[in-house]
Amino acid sequence: MSLDPALSLWRKSPFNLLPNPDAEHDATYPAELQDIFSQADCEAAQTEIQGWPEYRTSNLVKLPGLARTLNLADISFKDESERFSLGSFKALGGAYAVLKLLQRLLHENFGFESSSEDLRRGQHKELIRNITVTTATDGNHGRSVAWGAQLFGCKAVIFVPRSCSKARIAAISELGADAIQTKLNYDDTVRYCADIAKTRNYHVISDTSWEGYRLVPGQVMHGYSVIAREIFIQYFKRPFREAVPPSHIFIQAGVGGMAAAITGYLWQLLGARRPRIIIVEPENAACLYASAAAGGPTRASGDKETGEVHTIMAGLDCGEVSPLAWEILVRGADAFMTIPDSVTGPTMKLLANPPFTDPPLVAGESSIAGLAALMMVASHEDCRDILHLTADSRVLLINSEGAMDQELYKTLLEQQRNNEDII
Repeated sequence: MSLDPALSLWRKSPFNLLPNPDAEHDATYPAELQDIFSQADCEAAQTEIQGWPEYRTSNLVKLPGLARTLNLADISFKDESERFSLGSFKALGGAYAVLKLLQRLLHENFGFESSSEDLRRGQHKELIRNITVTTATDGNHGRSVAWGAQLFGCKAVIFVPRSCSKARIAAISELGADAIQTKLNYDDTVRYCADIAKTRNYHVISDTSWEGYRLVPGQVMHGYSVIAREIFIQYFKRPFREAVPPSHIFIQAGVGGMAAAITGYLWQLLGARRPRIIIVEPENAACLYASAAAGGPTRASGDKETGEVHTIMAGLDCGEVSPLAWEILVRGADAFMTIPDSVTGPTMKLLANPPFTDPPLVAGESSIAGLAALMMVASHEDCRDILHLTADSRVLLINSEGAMDQELYKTLLEQQRNNEDII
């Protein structure tokens, strides 16, 4: 097909597309996955989070102009950029896991059953204030954990990798947490945090799992399921049994938590009728793509010359997949894609200044991967065929964060101003 000349950059940019050889699209949700991610646990998280005072359903933004340009029936963007005033979907997971931890400790150690409202009011504050939670983060997850600690009354120590920006560190500190920057990359900072936690009696609230550590990452994923539930309420606007689900979801992934949560929830809800799930990663931090290609959890290969795992898409700067998320995605995802960092700024600008009469959308550098991937494959008939993209396709995307680093956001948009290939 002929794509609008205004989108020539995306048509020309290199990408990798790998249909999942282990996909079970037509299968029902496997019984063995119920132990790690069940609808009952999701519904418990949804009920809890929707009862928090600041809870608001995030907007579902339609982009009809871009959909017509790409010869698609619909493009809908779930906008997480104002979630609990924290700016990203991560607000749903980390804070919920902090709550669950505190409730469990109060029950196990003192026999108390406490609601989130009790904790917000300061009940048992003398006990809770001596509890410290910790995590490793590129920014957004740590901010959620820090917010949860502030909300429910415990302490937080947040470790960030060497690449984390000053703006993201400051946002964590503003919530009362101790933010400590390491000299390590993200994956090594995860291990460093876990080691420190053992020596200092901290409680790790991680969004990635490892051997012997699965409960908390699972709870984080249950929190993320709120996004999927809201999508159905917004998208259908009619009785569920009459609803037609989106045909495709292009969703960006770091360690895979959000992607697995949305995949798992929709799989349980819709079975074989669920949308086709395309997982998108930056090419230099593509641990899920590498795992799919190798047939099991595999570290990202990183930069072709240096081997370094790094991307400008900070929230996706992960070299190792969460095994818990992988158990869902290895069977539930339909395809994996990688995209170059070079499309980051242009895609952010296209959303901020849409050329097709669509509403503007502020999207951070980690938010644009799904849309960039969609625009790339939309101009290649063979890829459209592989992914079953047609003029009737209805595509769902996730704006997973807003402009979390304002300086970087402005810089990336400014860089595009004089490029004739960019809107």
